[in-house]
Parts: sequence; structure tokens; C-alpha cells
Amino acid sequence: MQTRAAEGGARRRVVIYCRISDDREGKREGVDRQEKECRRRAERNGWDIVAVLVENDLSAYSGKPRPEYERMLQMLRSGEADAVLALSPKRLYRQIKDAFDFFDLIVQKNIEVETIKQGRFNLSTAEGRKDARRAAVDAQGESEEISERVRDSKAETLAQGEFRGGPRPFGYESNGVTLRSLICPECSAVEGFDADRRCGACGAEAANLPGSEAWHVEAATDAIIAGESLRSVCSTLAAQGVRTVARRYRQEDGSKGEPESRDWQPSELRKLLLRPRSAGLIDHYGEIIGKAGWPAIVPEDKWRACKAILEAPERRTTTTNARVWLGSGLYVCGVCGETARGSTTGVGGKAKAGEGEKTHRPAYRCRTGKHIVRDAYALDAYVEGLAVDRLSRSDAAELLLPPVAEGPSRQELAALANTLRAKLDSIAADYGQDLITRKQMLDSTAFTRARLEKITAEMVAQTSGSVLASLPLGTEEIAQQWEGYHLDKKRSIIDAIMTVTINKARRGRQPGFVPGSGTGYFDDSTIDIEWKKPR
Repeated sequence: MQTRAAEGGARRRVVIYCRISDDREGKREGVDRQEKECRRRAERNGWDIVAVLVENDLSAYSGKPRPEYERMLQMLRSGEADAVLALSPKRLYRQIKDAFDFFDLIVQKNIEVETIKQGRFNLSTAEGRKDARRAAVDAQGESEEISERVRDSKAETLAQGEFRGGPRPFGYESNGVTLRSLICPECSAVEGFDADRRCGACGAEAANLPGSEAWHVEAATDAIIAGESLRSVCSTLAAQGVRTVARRYRQEDGSKGEPESRDWQPSELRKLLLRPRSAGLIDHYGEIIGKAGWPAIVPEDKWRACKAILEAPERRTTTTNARVWLGSGLYVCGVCGETARGSTTGVGGKAKAGEGEKTHRPAYRCRTGKHIVRDAYALDAYVEGLAVDRLSRSDAAELLLPPVAEGPSRQELAALANTLRAKLDSIAADYGQDLITRKQMLDSTAFTRARLEKITAEMVAQTSGSVLASLPLGTEEIAQQWEGYHLDKKRSIIDAIMTVTINKARRGRQPGFVPGSGTGYFDDSTIDIEWKKPR
């Protein structure tokens, strides 16, 4: 691009602008080559380089902000520079609007623009401006054609149930199909499995290899179904040293840094557990459209049970302010029926507290603050002791777990669900070929979808059983494992087996209390426990 010569024949002050759209490995090789060629051209032209602006792995067509490009425009407007060097016009712009705005600035400020591949456009004449605008239109058209080809390719891949590309999914290799990792429980093979997880050597169904990414996905799914929170599962993964897939995250300057993995956060873990690919399903804009061409990490019924829990309207969605109270929101006031909240209560001043000790202790209060106050440590210990005793009884499973429902197995339900999805596809195909009317298509689709929803609901019901199902009920292991349970899991267990009601305390000391014994005034006769029936 060429305009009039610089004022007074002075040497041009040039900005070198380098950009590459896709640099997944972060090697900068493309932009480095551009810079070298532009530097050689600036030296040949006798121009002074005032800045080299680089945007790596950033598309000019995507519409995302380009900080260095905006900085270049500001330098040109302010007079800090009066020339631009780039590899080609496509490095500078890919959208017509950007190009036309750039052309107006060139003419207004008498800016010299040269590209290595196409030389200079002369914007001092109407013909030159027309050629420049035509080239900009062609550049945007080329970008749109590329976008369409990519979209069509992904649509074809989607229809075939194949991996559509993108970053490596956690639990799978970079091809998006091979699991990390499987093992055959019969012959110990670690490769050669089909999309149904069948071992090619002996035909047995594979299991997720302990300690592998797939194994951790399944363990996290089981933990959510068992009543743990996303936060507690993240803590477990962090303790085990399990981190996210390495990604190149966007930096403040708009570029992408080196690949790095991070500790799991509740929001990221939620997305992982909700993705249909873990159940061997493929989705399109949030709708399950069929079985995928890769093996599932978890059975579909288990995935749907986890999904139902995570998407429940009553589920708390914030991921901060970790719970520190076992009974907050669970224990009930015996006077007004409101749930208890965490608070504090005095111990009788500094004299009774002792030197260096706190004058207040954690306590539960009615949410109205008027009816009940109870020492949190003593009440929690009492409730946990009752829970462990109940869960350790030899008849605990009979008392606490619902009876096994009769009906199709989970494998039969999954097969029926896939059949109904295929039927939805065939209905759409029949309508597309004018074999059925629009009314027939709508009626058949509605009927088939209703059946599919019923089947998926049955799958969820079979797997999303009580949090108690994952416990070693009726054994001494309950007492041994209880202290190791996360607070969220303890809360889920207590909520599943009992209702704790705190009644008004009696005046005076508890009968049998011995001064100086170090015990408090906790009176368990003021606590009512109602055992819940299996649900």
C-alpha cells in the first residue's frame, strides 16, 4: 500500500506487525519467521523500526480483541509511527470492516504500508483504493469458505459419532477415542478394546485401570452419587496429585502461555462429570443424538444419576465458603421448626475459660435466635455416635436401604434408549425424504421422546439410590472409616437416616454433673432423634 512520501523526505518510522492464527504448540516459529523477513525489508527500505508487535495464536477473523493490533493503530493515529510492515494483508485484517477502517487511517495520516508477499498498494488513486477493497473482500470470503469447510467436516463427523477434534478430553488420549486407560480383568490386557469396552483377546468387559484418568472420572462420579460435594471431590483429587489436562491459557496481553495443568476447581469438575462423552454418548448443542464411536468411561445410567444430582434445582451452586458445621441447615428447632445455624455461645467469662483460652465456643442456634442454643462439639459428637451405631448394626442394610426394584436391567435400559435415539434419527430421515407428513413426523417424534425420557428416568432411579448404598453397612468398618469421611458426606448420611430435633434445654445443671470434671452441660434427653424410612 502506498501513499505520498513522508513529510520532508524524512526516514519512515515503521511498526512491524506479526500474527499467526493457530500455534497450538506455542513455539512461535511462524511469527518469528515473519519478523525476520520484515526486518530485512525495513533495512532495505531504509526505515527505522520503532516497534515489533506480535500476536501469536490469535485469529483476525474470529472477532476477538487483538491488543497489539489496537496498539499499532494508536501509534499510527498519534504519529509515533508512519509506516507498517507485515507478511501479507491477511496478517493485518480478515474482516471487511477492519480493512476499510485501516484504509481510511492510511489515507488520513499518509501512512506507508508494505507487505512482503504483495508489495505496496497505491491508495492515492481511486483505482488503487478499489483494488485494496477488493482484496479485503476476497480475504473475508476466503475465511468464510474455510469456516464452512470446517463446519461441514465437523457435521459429518458428528453424524458418524466420531471425535470432532479439539483439546484432549480428560480420560482419553489426544485422538479423543482411546481411553486412559483400560485393563482386562480376565487376561490383564491393556490395549485392543472395542467401542463397547470388550477385550479383543478374550472378549471380557474391560475395567478402568486403577489410578488412570478414566478411573478418576468414574471415582468422582461415584463420589457425587454417594453424597459428596464437588468441593470435597476436588480436595481428594488434589491430595492424589490429579490435575487437569495441560492447556495453553490466555494471557493478559491476549497471547497464550505455555501449556500448564491446574488443580481441579468445582466448576471445571462439574463440566467434566456432566459431559455426555463420558457415557459414550454424542451431543449436539446440548441434545443427546446417539451413541458415540468411542468407549464410555462410566455406564450411561450411572452418568445420568450423577447428572440428575448435579442439575437438581435445590442443589447449592456456589463453590466458596466451605461448610464447617455438621448440623447447620439439618438440625431442627423443636419450638418453631426452623433449621439451626452455626453460631457461638459464651463459656462464662475469662475466669471460667482459663488463661489463654477462648471465651466463646461454637454452638447451634435457632435461626430466629430466640429458642435454642446448644454446644456444637457435644451435639455433633452425640449425633455422629448414634449414626455410627445405626450404620454398624447387623440389620442396617435391611433397615436403611430401599428394596431392590423389579424391572429391566441397566444394560437392557441402555440398549432400549439407544434404539429410541436411532428411531428419532430415522423419523427425521423419513420426513426429509417426504415419506411421512409433517404431522406424522411431529407426532412420532413426541411419542418417541416421551418414551426415551421415561427410560432415562428409570436409569437414573436405578443408580441414584441412597448415599448409604456405597457404605459398608453392618460392619465394623463404618466406625473405622467415619472420621475419614468428608464433612459433606457425613451431612448427606445423617440427612438420609435421621431428623435431629433440638428442644429447649432445662434450667440448671444436668443431673449427675460433677464440677471440675471438664464436661459441659449437654443433656441428650433434650435431643429427639427420628429415624427415617428408606426412600
